[in-house]
Amino acid sequence: MSLYRQAGRARRRRRIAIGGGVLVVAIAVLIVVLASSGGPPSHAERVKSARAAASEALDGIEIVTVEYPQAVHGAPTEFAAAKADVQRAQKSLVKHRADFETVDAAGYRRATAALTGLAATVARRADIAQAVAAARAALQPFTQQR
Repeated sequence: MSLYRQAGRARRRRRIAIGGGVLVVAIAVLIVVLASSGGPPSHAERVKSARAAASEALDGIEIVTVEYPQAVHGAPTEFAAAKADVQRAQKSLVKHRADFETVDAAGYRRATAALTGLAATVARRADIAQAVAAARAALQPFTQQR
């Protein structure tokens, strides 16, 4: 029996065991994360995303209806804000194009055309009532339960 043991040997083994355990846990967590986030979005997720984007676009249209009357009367700040609100609504649709097209491709084209028409009407400083009604009508179906 030896009365002398090297001091670092037990610590070194303990550190290796702890490092190995941490590595095993990290790999297990990585596998769980990759397995749960894999695959394309489901139809339900696409419907939910399209609904949220359509609601965001409708909110932008509502803001336009508030700011635009002041813009027509020569308020440059409100005119710029109204144009920006329409652009924000358009970007919301473009950002979620794949979701809209999965849910209703023809409806997406109608909504895009309606927002393009609203943007052109705002740029001309014309009456926006019909353009707003068309945009609301095109976006409304996306906000309802499917």
